Amino acid sequence: MKYIQYWYMKNEIEEQLRELKQMETKYLRLIIIDIHGTPRSILIKREKFEEALSCGVGFDGSSIPGYTRIENSDLIAIPDPSTLIEAIWEDNRTAVVICDTYTPEYKPFIGDPRVILKKVVSSIEEKGMKVKTGAELEFFIVNRESGLEKISTQDNGQYMDSNPIDYGDSIKKYLGEILHNCSIDYEKLHHEVAPGQHELAITATNPIELADKIILTKMIVKTIIKKNGYTATFMPKPFIGINGSGAHIHVSLNKEDYGNLFYAHSKNDISEIAKQFIAGILKHAKSLSLILNPTINSYKRLAPGYEAPVHICWGYSNRSTLIRIPRPIREKNCRIEYRQPDPSFNPYLGLAAIIAAGIWGVNNKISPIPPCHENAYHFNENFEILPANLYEAIEEFKKNKVIQEALGKHSASKLIEVKLKEWEDYINHEGPWNKNKNKITKWEIEKYLERV
Repeated sequence: MKYIQYWYMKNEIEEQLRELKQMETKYLRLIIIDIHGTPRSILIKREKFEEALSCGVGFDGSSIPGYTRIENSDLIAIPDPSTLIEAIWEDNRTAVVICDTYTPEYKPFIGDPRVILKKVVSSIEEKGMKVKTGAELEFFIVNRESGLEKISTQDNGQYMDSNPIDYGDSIKKYLGEILHNCSIDYEKLHHEVAPGQHELAITATNPIELADKIILTKMIVKTIIKKNGYTATFMPKPFIGINGSGAHIHVSLNKEDYGNLFYAHSKNDISEIAKQFIAGILKHAKSLSLILNPTINSYKRLAPGYEAPVHICWGYSNRSTLIRIPRPIREKNCRIEYRQPDPSFNPYLGLAAIIAAGIWGVNNKISPIPPCHENAYHFNENFEILPANLYEAIEEFKKNKVIQEALGKHSASKLIEVKLKEWEDYINHEGPWNKNKNKITKWEIEKYLERV
């Protein structure tokens, strides 16, 4: 496997240095991503950017969840020059650049989620194919009434409500301008079904760029909403009794001399390759839960009746299934919509695992179960179900070698380790799962409201 070692690409460095000179910035925020999908950053003076591009910036990997132990903790953050943007959502003094992590020997660090996704994408491209992915991120705008544990929705709006019922309408317009100016293309931005809930659909692109944009979008949304006196949360289920938030992932597979491999030209339908890709995801869906639904709170979203999938099935235009085929089906937009993920997931690990599961289905020519034409919440006797809680998801992940291999031995074992601790912390604090599975605890609000 060959990795792009862009720290010695002179033309790239010179271009980015010229771009940086045009920005009125004094600082650069270098971002790396921990195993949870949380951005961690190092602030440097802009004068140090050329040195950072050439040599990187050292940091303590043992202090980053999922990275290294203290006895072998030296790592290096190398900026990816293609990700440099002015952080206009912060102030006019800062630029942001996303980094890959390397060892002191300048080898890609196997525990870096971005490096893991690059490896998976590269393996697909070596076969002459390209993956295209988009995302629909849902989030709530909430009031914090008195401390972290007391929150309420910003409004009582419903799906696609507008001014004056949608209290966040003017904020969303400003947010849209910021995203556009930061080269984050989006398809739509609207009020969702639940009070205070909104959706932002990021335009489909290659998986690495999409994961980068998900990280930046969440940073931008949180900062802009906070400046307007509210809190934006990507917590999967902040309120019982109303819908939780999803992060639906749209996927298609393309080949240069063919076009969209998911489209069956002769039938105006999805192709056998698309069905095999679906079958791969369905086969591994239980194990994928640990990556795509990685928090205690995730499993309070996955409940029947709240537009979150529970049963492992697929269908056309069917939002009760795990995987939906959007209609009308045309070559340009033929894709699958995977509805299981929630916005607390690490987008790099999540996309890597989804792609690996789908490609496994293609490589093994697996056929999916017949499509579901009914409401899967009611017509469910033939379908398996997703894990009911984080512990069940951990146990499923432990048994799955395909998904573990996609993440690599290092990150797979680290993920099990940190998620077992998360489960134990919750149980020790709140008691058995069944005691609080139908309520949102103070422990969850404190841990997830602003962190995920």
